[in-house]
Amino acid sequence: MLTATWRSISASQRLILKRLLSIGAVSGVVATAVYDAAKYVLSLIDGSGFNPFGAIRIFGTLLVGDAASAGSVLGAGVMFHLLNGVLFGVAYVLLFGGRGIWAGIAWGLFLEAFQLTLYPGWLDIEAYREFVTISAMGHVAYGATLGAVSLGMLQGRWRRSPATT
Repeated sequence: MLTATWRSISASQRLILKRLLSIGAVSGVVATAVYDAAKYVLSLIDGSGFNPFGAIRIFGTLLVGDAASAGSVLGAGVMFHLLNGVLFGVAYVLLFGGRGIWAGIAWGLFLEAFQLTLYPGWLDIEAYREFVTISAMGHVAYGATLGAVSLGMLQGRWRRSPATT
């Protein structure tokens, strides 16, 4: 779909699309880091021993198999997690970019609702209450960050400074 769209748009539209994809990717990386930091801090506060990063290992195992080394499993899981954060950031910017923090939070809560329909039963999550609390707050942090960073980039508040010679 992206290739067909790319071929059907003008050069000036391609520049706009490249900018939006870039903003979405950067915003997604930053928001994913904040999401993970929020989940980590909340898991420390919770004190239940719930591991908010357990899904990373599960997804890594699904990607590289049971026989893979622990490092390969972790690497694949982290890359999958980061790719999700980036692609959800790109989707947000393409669909709702420029609408700010509240739209970002709504997007994060949409992702949370989607996750809650799949993960608990599929991944056999036992500490459900802790999972929901930590995950929901993490998605609020993800969405707020995504909304703020993408809006700032779209409005030109965060630009790379020109190279000096």
